[in-house]
Amino acid sequence: MRLTTKSQYGLKVLSVLVRNYKGGRNDFVQVAVLARECKTSLKYLEQVLAPLARAGLLESRRGQHGGYRLNSAPEKVTLAEVLRHLEGLLMPIPQWADDADDGLPVGVVLRRVRESIRSILEETSIDVLAEDAGAPARADAVVKELMYYI
Repeated sequence: MRLTTKSQYGLKVLSVLVRNYKGGRNDFVQVAVLARECKTSLKYLEQVLAPLARAGLLESRRGQHGGYRLNSAPEKVTLAEVLRHLEGLLMPIPQWADDADDGLPVGVVLRRVRESIRSILEETSIDVLAEDAGAPARADAVVKELMYYI
């Protein structure tokens, strides 16, 4: 599994929005503020936020007091759900690995790897992106931990 920069920035922006939610405010956060917090451009961040808003994970509002905010409690949204909307399949594997009658042990291993990754991401809420005051560093660590290659 390889996360693109789109997912990296998606998780970073979610950590900002989760901290906002946990702070008891859940106000709309302007895209300019999110871009500054995530150290990226407005245009790129809008491309990252759009699929999350279309999926209903984020609520958006236009205007002077507009921006984005979480649409539901962070503990109800999993990392798997977020990554599916940003990346598509969590871990695509070759068709031959999915064929049950191929007799290749590597197919069994790849299916087990895919299921393990899926299980971990399904059981982990975005709440972990912002647990305390060390959240920005922890969010970066979570993103880096997810960045591995098979």
